[in-house]
Amino acid sequence: MTRILFFALLALVAWLWFFKKTRKPDPVERKPETKAIEQIVQCAHCGLRLPEGEALAAGERHYCSIEHRDAHADAPDDGR
Repeated sequence: MTRILFFALLALVAWLWFFKKTRKPDPVERKPETKAIEQIVQCAHCGLRLPEGEALAAGERHYCSIEHRDAHADAPDDGR
């Protein structure tokens, strides 16, 4: 009985050692890329708020679409 336990333990150790050697290493953990925070701007025509990267700029004013930019450009200046 002692011999059976000895060989079973020996087989278990050999099996664990073999699979430890053949296992792929853990992938390197990557930190998620941090995105720059965009400023939120307001459309000068309709008041919609959107990220500055998606807005159309005309001078210091921002617009949500080409139509609003063109409509506001055709309107007389209201002194803002």
